[in-house]
Amino acid sequence: MQVRDLDGAPVPPADFEPLYNSYVTDPIFARRFTWVWVAGTLAFVALYSPKLLAGLWSGRIWQGWAIYERFNHGYQSLDHEPIEEKRSPSHTPGRNPPGPSRMPVARRLTSLIKGAADFVQLRVVKGSNLDVGQIIVLAAYLVTLLICVIYQAPLKSNSNRAGFLSLAQFPFVFLYAAKSSPLTLLLGRGYEKLNFLHRWAGRALFLTATIHGSLWINFYIRNNQASILLTEDKERRGEATYALLCLIVLGSLKPVRRFAYNYFYAFHTLATTAFFISICYHTPYAVPWVVPPVAFYTFDFLVRLIRMRFKDAYLEAPDNLITLIHIPDVSGGWIAGQHVRIRIFFEGRVFEQHPLSILNAPPTISTFANYPSTSEKVEFERNGSGMMLAARSCGDWSDALNRLARSDLPEDKGSSIALLPVHGTGGSGHEDIHELEITEGRRVGVMIDGPFGGPSIDFAQSENVLLISGGSGATFTLGILDDLVGRIVLDKRLGKASGTIRTRKIHFVWCVKSYGSILWFMRQFQAVAKAASDPSLDLEVHFRFFVTCFCNPDVLPTLRNSQVTQTKPVISDVLEEYIGDVVASDSSRGGLAVGASGPERLTSEARNAVANIGPIMASRLGGVELHTEAYCL
Repeated sequence: MQVRDLDGAPVPPADFEPLYNSYVTDPIFARRFTWVWVAGTLAFVALYSPKLLAGLWSGRIWQGWAIYERFNHGYQSLDHEPIEEKRSPSHTPGRNPPGPSRMPVARRLTSLIKGAADFVQLRVVKGSNLDVGQIIVLAAYLVTLLICVIYQAPLKSNSNRAGFLSLAQFPFVFLYAAKSSPLTLLLGRGYEKLNFLHRWAGRALFLTATIHGSLWINFYIRNNQASILLTEDKERRGEATYALLCLIVLGSLKPVRRFAYNYFYAFHTLATTAFFISICYHTPYAVPWVVPPVAFYTFDFLVRLIRMRFKDAYLEAPDNLITLIHIPDVSGGWIAGQHVRIRIFFEGRVFEQHPLSILNAPPTISTFANYPSTSEKVEFERNGSGMMLAARSCGDWSDALNRLARSDLPEDKGSSIALLPVHGTGGSGHEDIHELEITEGRRVGVMIDGPFGGPSIDFAQSENVLLISGGSGATFTLGILDDLVGRIVLDKRLGKASGTIRTRKIHFVWCVKSYGSILWFMRQFQAVAKAASDPSLDLEVHFRFFVTCFCNPDVLPTLRNSQVTQTKPVISDVLEEYIGDVVASDSSRGGLAVGASGPERLTSEARNAVANIGPIMASRLGGVELHTEAYCL
């Protein structure tokens, strides 16, 4: 019998359930998921905004966007007094005078809160290479995603909700994959720091796509409709799309990325293009979600195309373990700590591209002395430090490059430039100076893409700086060291009093396998030590080298303010010892900045060591900042 209300209109039974329309309801949840992750991203942008505004105010944030060349001179020695009134030798222009610095209450409170947060978020979970902060972000993403997939969704009979949530993840996956994404500016992180979100979001996309496909297959089989999977166009296109997604996932596994990166990259690009085409044939609802990734990729491609540079470079191989690459005719456009992706045209390796850290500051800042030359042309080309890179021999490409640098040079492939260090006695009487022997360097053509990345903190804002590196990770920390000392020298020479550079104590720590490895950058170390030796700078630079093998130490020249220890370091002990020296000195309230670069094990130890400082000591130090650099595929 039909039930009617008082007005005579039909009334549905109490147990009646309206028909679920997935094409109306599910897109709503896809949009809600998008609003949540966009809001989360904007929240992190807001948290970083004070540093962003400070970088905009100083202009430093714009200095690392595109490499350029300018016909000017590079570093000049500090040979005259500042152009302003005389000060006492103990007071350096633009920097706080020696003595205990008074820390404002607001800064002390901020340091205490940040120290408490770092005590938790910086700890690396063993075996994951992710710290607690990253895990919290990923957990928030996955929980939000699963709630949107499961909430009031009849997945057993209609799993379209999981399919729509797969589509909704496309913009996120591509936004956090782009190397020239606007997020690198707004979040103060290079693409390599955000890439873990791209990888995990891709895995989440694969999960939701698997839920969508497997539950539909199960539905058809349970209802004796399995033939639809082989006859209907929509289902067959969905199966083809999922097969492409499986290939993308398999081709993105870490062993593939690590041992065959160029093949991975080419396959990743082609398979993703095919995946987008296939999914648009599978469902028209995919088209609006494909447009943002295409826009992100196009923007990234155009920016990288504009910043691309073709240059001549010169190769030096101090030994069979490393190859130094000098690109002379570039004048700036990067900041210390950034890296470039470089292609070197040799032996038909046109398509191989590799990331290398820039080991020097721009020539207008760098403390590295100019290379001598024997001809007027080469003198013009090599004026200033240019850009220096280093490639550690650890694979097919780098081994071949090292062999090329050590091979005999034909007449049309070399240039008379000074690259090889020889021992000599310096006039100061304090140390042996690595002079340069005139030799021929292998000239090659290169394509430079970048620069990318860079430190998320300004080391110059801290009075105390600890730089720790292992192996070829020294290319990052050496660049930071050169930048800090060069900026201090430049401010002194120009008589600036801006107060933007506060560093007074720098401790450079490098862990290597042999004493001979220290010679790779000995010329640069000596240049920095010489520039920092001016007593009017109120700057202390100390070098400490840890050598892990028992070999002949006699190959090393002397280097002022240096110490060589034949042992494997414990990062927490090194940090604790340095903090003890800082607390005992008069700069214990000026802040501490720690930079670590090298293998993942080293950077993970550095994160845990900084986390163990605790909020009380962090507040006493005036705040602790950390930046780690570990390139991994």
